[in-house]
Amino acid sequence: MKKINLGVVGYGGIAKIHAIGLYAMKTMFEDMDYSPELYAAVSSKKDLKFPHFEYVSSELDKLIEDPNVHALDVCTPNFLHYEQGTKIISSKKPLYMEKPVARDIEQAKDLAGLADKSQIVNQSALMYRFLPAMVMAKELISSGKIGDIIHFRFALYHKGYLDSQRPMSWRLSKEKAGGGALVDLGIHMADSVRFLLGEPEKVMAQTDIYFKERFADSSKTAKVKSEVDEWAFLNLVMKSGAKGTLEVSRITSDLKEDTIIEIYGSKGSIKIHSDDVDYPTVYLQETGLLEKGAIKTTGEFAKYHKTIYPNHKFDLGWMVNAHLASMKNFLNNVNAGKILYPETPTLAEAYLSQRIIASAYESVESDNCWIHF
Repeated sequence: MKKINLGVVGYGGIAKIHAIGLYAMKTMFEDMDYSPELYAAVSSKKDLKFPHFEYVSSELDKLIEDPNVHALDVCTPNFLHYEQGTKIISSKKPLYMEKPVARDIEQAKDLAGLADKSQIVNQSALMYRFLPAMVMAKELISSGKIGDIIHFRFALYHKGYLDSQRPMSWRLSKEKAGGGALVDLGIHMADSVRFLLGEPEKVMAQTDIYFKERFADSSKTAKVKSEVDEWAFLNLVMKSGAKGTLEVSRITSDLKEDTIIEIYGSKGSIKIHSDDVDYPTVYLQETGLLEKGAIKTTGEFAKYHKTIYPNHKFDLGWMVNAHLASMKNFLNNVNAGKILYPETPTLAEAYLSQRIIASAYESVESDNCWIHF
């Protein structure tokens, strides 16, 4: 059986989620005509154990030059993406890139252009596209089931930075991360807006920093000024005329971290919540019925999605499930030597979603003015 040996660049928390997904898919999907393997890793951490890999190197070039490494998965901090992505694209090896694809919009545009020009198989880890409820919602909206979209709400609430004792890190550095909650979480919601509703016409935004100072490092002996947004709120007008909001926070005090998507049309509505990402809740004005799980999808991507997303017997939790499906889509594309479905979040797609984030920051810097795309 053909092997696809993956080189993992960086081995922090998100890389471990990718690794779990890759190992699980080999057990779940017995009909694959290729075998994905965690072959090598790039890491500067000498004290970590890497039981899955043939070898670990501190140099990306070693993996790029190794003919046994067939594709690369970049899981490093945002500020490293551009240089690493440029090298990988130049090598013509398939590239899977964590979000956001670059620290700023200029770098994201450049990477997307290079990837398109090189014609390599490429994908960003915008894995919300691979949630079952999202796939169903996209087909229902495209079919006109809920009519013209009038208004919407997309929200993603986390609480990891509500801890005032949490010290500075690269994620809290504007220079290294490119932004705060809006970059980290907002990119998922911006991409979800585009995936379901099409392209935006204009955006107006607000951001805020609640913790004005944080400890400079883990010694917690001195504090420095906080640099990046902890909360962001966007007003969006779509080219279709639909109007809505996008809100993200890394300082939401609640029992669980929530994702909420609400889309209201002239004939009904669709709601998706992270408590159940398997099915959207659909209300149809004509029948007055509220349905969940009863509406079937028949589109080509919906059929394909069933072959890459874990079934209920192999449920790993929706976060790992979505990453697994996203990676399996990438590996299927690598195996085929081309992008099989246009729903794939390529670097070009990721760039278009990151434009919403960049324009939102431009709005904030322009006294919350509307910014047109």
